[in-house]
Amino acid sequence: MKNIAFTFGTIILTLGMIGNNVILGSDVKPDKNVVAVVNGEELSRDKLADLLIDMYGNEGLGLLIRRTLVRQESNKRNITVTDEEVAERIEALVGGQIKQQMKKGGLKDEEALKRELEKAKLTLDQYRKNIQKKFKLTNGQVEAEILAEKIIKQTIKITDDELREAYEEQLGEKILARQIVLRTLRDAERTLERIKTGADFEALAKKESIDRNSASRGGKMRPFGPKGTIGKAVANLKNGEVSEIIKTDSGYHILKIEKRIPRSMKKFSEVKEDLVKLLTAQKVQTRISPWLLNLAESAEITTNLPD
Repeated sequence: MKNIAFTFGTIILTLGMIGNNVILGSDVKPDKNVVAVVNGEELSRDKLADLLIDMYGNEGLGLLIRRTLVRQESNKRNITVTDEEVAERIEALVGGQIKQQMKKGGLKDEEALKRELEKAKLTLDQYRKNIQKKFKLTNGQVEAEILAEKIIKQTIKITDDELREAYEEQLGEKILARQIVLRTLRDAERTLERIKTGADFEALAKKESIDRNSASRGGKMRPFGPKGTIGKAVANLKNGEVSEIIKTDSGYHILKIEKRIPRSMKKFSEVKEDLVKLLTAQKVQTRISPWLLNLAESAEITTNLPD
């Protein structure tokens, strides 16, 4: 098992704990052009800037240019972002990062996280504040992202057909199944015969299926609806039953039904607003990169960084 305490300790260091042992006397008024004093030697802001430009120049400049383009475009459209919106987004980012790190560390719940943090002599509140500091340092980036999303949202229209399709995808009937995918019909026929004579479906999927993503999970598929080529082919099968051979562009499939989840009792009208938000968010994420690229290509930009 990985040393979780070490992992979280490393994360904490990267979130701004380094440098806490640097202390200025209360009677010392720091020079704003001096970023540090090491054994009496002053390190200037210009020296730090030169170092950061050498290390991250093009990447940092690109980020600054994108922020500027977004700000200019938002000014044209009279689109603004409030401090409350930035704070809310940062809080969501903090929560997401904590969940991500818990998952990486194999921690099941918040109590497990608290125990690991105690080993690093931190409370959960301190840990959250450390992460918040990291995002607050990039407030400009958070603000630019929110502005870009608002601009793109103005161009998005969600049709009723898209909403109905999303409703079926999210709340319609779902089928949970395992599959084995073979390259040729002959291979599929042989495999189906082995299954009918008692061979273990999951073991065959791991060994024989050419779809390695599902094969690694013993053939387990993502939930799907009773539509499409595969959905229609197994629409009438009961739990535990095995399909006949189903041909698709990916090969020859054999499915075993594990469970059927009935459609939600919620009416379309009850969830329509949530579906609009979901589809809008999905379209924003799809369009934001091409939009930024087009914004940069249509702008007059001159850079002057040293090679």
